[in-house]
Amino acid sequence: MKNHLTPLLVLMAIHPLFAQNGGDNRSNFQLQIRHTSEAIQIDGDPGEPGWQAAEATDTFWLNAPRDEVKAARLTTVKMLYDDKNVYISAVLYGKTDFIIQTLKRDADFESSDAFGVIIDPVGQKSVGYAFGVNVGGAQADALVSAAQGVFVESTDGSWDARWYSAVRQRADGWSLEMAIPFKSLRFEAGQTTWGINFWRVDRQHNESHVWAKVPVQFDPLDLGFTGTLAWEQAPDRVGGNVSLTPYALTSISKDYTRKTDDTDFDFGGEAKVGLTPTLNLDLTVNPDFSHVEVDQQVTNLSRFNIFFPERRQFFLENADIYTNFAAFPDAPFFSRRIGLDPAGQKVPILYGARVSGNVDQNWRMGVLNMHTMGDSLRPAQNYTAAAIHRRVLKRSTVRALLLNRQAFHDGDLISDDYGRNASLEFEYLSDDGRWRGKASYNQSFKFRESGDGRFLIGAFGYNGRRFQTNWEFQQMGDEFTADMGFISRLYHFDPDNFRLVPEGYSSIANLTDYSIYPKNKKIVQHWFGAENYGWWVRGGLLNEWYTRLRYFMFFENTSQLRFRFNNNYVHLLYPFYLTEGAPLPATAYNFSEFNIELNTDLRKKVNLEFFGVCGSFYNGKKATVSASLNYRAQPWGNVSLSFEFNDIRLPDPYGNAQFWLVNPRVEINFSEKIFWTTFFQYNTQANNFNINSRLQWRYRPMSDLFLVYTDNYQTEGMFGPKNRAVVLKLNYFMQL
Repeated sequence: MKNHLTPLLVLMAIHPLFAQNGGDNRSNFQLQIRHTSEAIQIDGDPGEPGWQAAEATDTFWLNAPRDEVKAARLTTVKMLYDDKNVYISAVLYGKTDFIIQTLKRDADFESSDAFGVIIDPVGQKSVGYAFGVNVGGAQADALVSAAQGVFVESTDGSWDARWYSAVRQRADGWSLEMAIPFKSLRFEAGQTTWGINFWRVDRQHNESHVWAKVPVQFDPLDLGFTGTLAWEQAPDRVGGNVSLTPYALTSISKDYTRKTDDTDFDFGGEAKVGLTPTLNLDLTVNPDFSHVEVDQQVTNLSRFNIFFPERRQFFLENADIYTNFAAFPDAPFFSRRIGLDPAGQKVPILYGARVSGNVDQNWRMGVLNMHTMGDSLRPAQNYTAAAIHRRVLKRSTVRALLLNRQAFHDGDLISDDYGRNASLEFEYLSDDGRWRGKASYNQSFKFRESGDGRFLIGAFGYNGRRFQTNWEFQQMGDEFTADMGFISRLYHFDPDNFRLVPEGYSSIANLTDYSIYPKNKKIVQHWFGAENYGWWVRGGLLNEWYTRLRYFMFFENTSQLRFRFNNNYVHLLYPFYLTEGAPLPATAYNFSEFNIELNTDLRKKVNLEFFGVCGSFYNGKKATVSASLNYRAQPWGNVSLSFEFNDIRLPDPYGNAQFWLVNPRVEINFSEKIFWTTFFQYNTQANNFNINSRLQWRYRPMSDLFLVYTDNYQTEGMFGPKNRAVVLKLNYFMQL
């Protein structure tokens, strides 16, 4: 134990030596936005007379692959506004060998030549709105927060807004225009300055440019580095802010195992009401998520559950208010527990309501209530989540969360069937974003459970230009539960008694990285790193210690080469079935592996991704090979042929196992409004072959027609269908 901790304590002592101070972008980068009475036509050509009166800015800085110098290729940006919209124009000069990876909306924005803007109307570096368009005309928008967790990323690309854009390719580069309605933004009337930044993705040269400087270790959308948008006259709110999105669908399905057929017609919808300029009420009745893309299947060789991200849009807007509590991969709130069973199958939601947003410049809040339908096998469930955030020390937060799952039968509350959680946290984030820390207390409550239901977390980290380190300490009690959350490794499977056994633990984790940025070299970054994770159970027994050493090379042409060495010590508490042979005995194992990962130039029409692993595995050996061959027919199509193969060989009598995961994908973009994606997944571990094909037509802003086909086949024994469904869904967005 002492040998494990000594190098970590040394790093704790030296890491303050690497501190950096950031500049004040709000003072150093300012752009005035002027009112116009001229009509602005959104056609991609900023040549109208109105643009001549706008203030221009054309000084951009590199953000990646290095951040010390001005961008070599010129970008000119202007802004105007009228009574309804904010207008942005940009001319991006440079070569015309454009990279257009896709025309699909909200898809892989950074992989094409593109331009975007991040707007922080409140100016408190907590919530912002991002809008972007690539040179092919494909739009992307996102809700951006200061979230520091893993469950919820700071950039939420599922957020959708009504706005307009057009691009035009020119002999000296390309140009664009955007019109963003005031109704699509949340802001306080009378505020004369907003936070803002612009960024350009120059994929031809593998560079990222920003207007207000952003250090290389931060994303261009980081709210901590916005400049100032100075209004000629503070904008007023534009009328009411109420929208409706009703839907109607028809579906045909067949279950071959149960020998049932079903034809259905359904309808429902959502409503959004602006209670205040920055606080929304969202309502949903009979929500449907059949158009959401299926989960990407994985091979699970661990002893614990695999985390799959939330993809349903209703649960994703302002998700950080509820989700960014505790520590990855464990959290008291995980929205996939609502409306989905443990196998990922749909549980009908009758209704839902949510109030979320900013109360003022210092307070954020969210209250969510959802009710699912019961049947003869399971009771109805009501889910409530309430969270409040208080901003302190510029960018830090004190927050609290209350959760309640309550079962009902025939409308009556089942008094002993509930699960409750309470959380209180302080998260520190320095004004320049480099220092962060967290202290978190989480408590669960269940009927007739009086044991240790606590989950405690302490964490701190530093994110410098070259040096980064993160530390985390956790303690989870035997009886901690999270009926509305996700718990990864508390429960161990006991095959002798066929039951899950909770084993409370204490853990420590550290990630430390150091980067070198060569100048004028084909390699733009060398990245060295070390990771250590340890878990103790039953009053001090070392259950697992995992160490990883890594070295990554990032090339100027977007290629990457990665090397990793992993060592894993595991003391199994119960026998573990890896193959169809005898289970591995409950004893200690120490095994190591080496892996290499390579991807070729992503800008090429054909590129390759490869990942190979070889080493020991428990008391045997394991080899893993995965690869993906990708072809781009610019700009309308992408084809990806991918596979993963795991070969496990253990000594007698523990057996051998081979697992295949094959998942080709085809994407065809008929325009920037019509997309067709087909995904095949062949998984021998899950005994399943899945086909998911989705055609989407965005026929007007935030209004879509979906045609979805899903088919599942069993792969063991006699190959044949398990279930099949076709869904046709139409939704229509109305701004009142």
